[in-house]
Amino acid sequence: MMPTQPAATPAPINDIVGPVWIFPYPVWGVIGAGVLLLVLLGVAVWFLRRKPGPRILTAKQRALNAIAAFRAKGAEADAYEFGVKVSDALRTYIRDQYGVDAVTRTSVEFLDVIRTNAVFSANEKAAISEFLESVDLLKFARQTAGVEQITELLDIAERVVNGQEAAGASK
Repeated sequence: MMPTQPAATPAPINDIVGPVWIFPYPVWGVIGAGVLLLVLLGVAVWFLRRKPGPRILTAKQRALNAIAAFRAKGAEADAYEFGVKVSDALRTYIRDQYGVDAVTRTSVEFLDVIRTNAVFSANEKAAISEFLESVDLLKFARQTAGVEQITELLDIAERVVNGQEAAGASK
């Protein structure tokens, strides 16, 4: 017998490697999702950084702000200028709140219109009439006004805007 040679050791298998990782999504899908994410992020940043627009005031708030501004001026206001501006503030409020064209009418025409208007109570009509008569004296007769008369006119205007009864009407 012949001596046998030991069996040859097989050559190592170098061509077998571990699993190959394959990206599960198509490249165009990943790029599209990235662009969409950037757009959404940009819109979110734009909404968060955007300043809100100015607060829209109601007719009542605008009128009360104007009356408060006239009150702050107090005695330093010129009677004519005060009469024009406070009358315009109240007339604009009535136009915006009730749809009655008070701005382009004379006081007499305006009082005729509200006399038949059911929106205004008798006390409001009386207060508006008193207010317009006093303001017309300041505007057209160039009458001077003291601090107490200006304060009284502002009180009347404020009561009309707030819809309150006249001070003497509740007694």
